Amino acid sequence: MVLASGSRFRPVKRVLIAYSSKPPILEYLASAFYRRGIESSLVFADDNHPFDRYFIRHITKFLHNTKILPKGRSAFEEHPLTHLNFRSNSLLKTYRSFSPDLVLVIRGIGFRGDVLAQIKTETALFGWWIEREERMGEAFREIDTFDWYFFMNSSCVEHGKRNGYERVSLLHHAVDPDVFYPIEGTVKDIDICFVGGWSSKRQAVIEALAKTVTSNIVIYGPKWRKKNAFQPSIRSLVKGSYVGGTNLVKLYNRSKIVLNVTNWGFGEGHKRSGLTMRILEVPATGAFLLTDDSRDLRNVVTPDRHLAVYSDLENCVQKARYFLNHSQEREAIAADGCKHVRTNYTYDHVVDKILEIHGKLAQQTA
Repeated sequence: MVLASGSRFRPVKRVLIAYSSKPPILEYLASAFYRRGIESSLVFADDNHPFDRYFIRHITKFLHNTKILPKGRSAFEEHPLTHLNFRSNSLLKTYRSFSPDLVLVIRGIGFRGDVLAQIKTETALFGWWIEREERMGEAFREIDTFDWYFFMNSSCVEHGKRNGYERVSLLHHAVDPDVFYPIEGTVKDIDICFVGGWSSKRQAVIEALAKTVTSNIVIYGPKWRKKNAFQPSIRSLVKGSYVGGTNLVKLYNRSKIVLNVTNWGFGEGHKRSGLTMRILEVPATGAFLLTDDSRDLRNVVTPDRHLAVYSDLENCVQKARYFLNHSQEREAIAADGCKHVRTNYTYDHVVDKILEIHGKLAQQTA
């Protein structure tokens, strides 16, 4: 990556941030930048035009299903209202009207390379990969477009370093303590709650817990009802396909155990790298988290001090049963976890790391 003139690295008074509307990371970051005296403008990458939503997408799907058009191709690739073109043009339009000193593109949904390259000719451009490590190839196909690329997975950083990319570093998720917080006096009337989409792996965990530990389980997430149409014992645990905002915080506060079953990663347990947002958001509410492992986990929290970690399905069942029966130990761990993440892993810390890297690059190009 070759840096342009140092004038691109101006003092940061305005930042443009692009990502999807859910989870609301854009709002979390905007609040943190505001506390640093920096104005933000947001571009929601999942916004698309009705013409794309109701016409282009359906025609393209038909062409794929009938094998008239190969998967990954579109008959409307040049049309300005396709999702890729629409969001890329929205990014460029907002950039021109807002005139930011830094553009941060959080990656999940991508933007056209020519638009990013045009922005980089005038302004510092950072990327932050918060997708699963299995998709890292997408990140490295675009990485030369950026001045710096953050990854939430240590495996991605290691891959970048091995391949000669020096301007990469680890940046984990964080928590907004104004959004995730303990609610004093809340009765813990739910034994176990799980929030997340259905998968066969998650189904197996829920079935084992419901059969051998407790039936007082609450599930929120897409596809659970559909996949359990003929399993009424599990279907009855599903309370909705989505829960967020204040209702999610209340759910965590009501739960004796919040369960995390990670659905991605290179291998299981300690082989996986990266962290889900639950690792910080759940403890921030004062709730007890029981999670599977990751080799990055201990960079952020200490197992059995801030949360509990299980190694496999049998161990998950054992620990769930143990902590339901040992409420004093469970609540002590939850309290320590709450204090730890709210003190050390907020979006203020994320913004400070971003500004620190920007400052270093500004010095190098002065």
